[in-house]
Amino acid sequence: MRRMSNIDILPMACVGLILVLAMMVIAPMVMTHTQTPVEVPRAHTAETKTEENLTITFNAGGSLFVNDKEIALEQLTETILYELEKDSFQLVVIRADKDVLHVDVMEILAKVKSCGAKRIACATKKIKGE
Repeated sequence: MRRMSNIDILPMACVGLILVLAMMVIAPMVMTHTQTPVEVPRAHTAETKTEENLTITFNAGGSLFVNDKEIALEQLTETILYELEKDSFQLVVIRADKDVLHVDVMEILAKVKSCGAKRIACATKKIKGE
């Protein structure tokens, strides 16, 4: 009887590669809060890394959403404090419609900052052609 001296690992490597590719395609869809439709302004911007963010969306109709769940403006501070208790270095992304008054966005930004958020970003769309 002759012993097998080599093990073929190519099929296992192919399966691993397929799993990695599947995760790369699915992860951005699962990790971001973009279910609430809003037309953010265009700007010269860099792409963000995919991570679990606290996303605050303010649409043109005046509705406020936190992670795609609608809340009242009076509940915003309490909701932010609750979310930041879990992770104080969590990125807070403010998605505001381009037609919303800047003073309203600044009010939301001030509330986020007063809650102790350490990382804050405003969402924009990249200008085409860059």
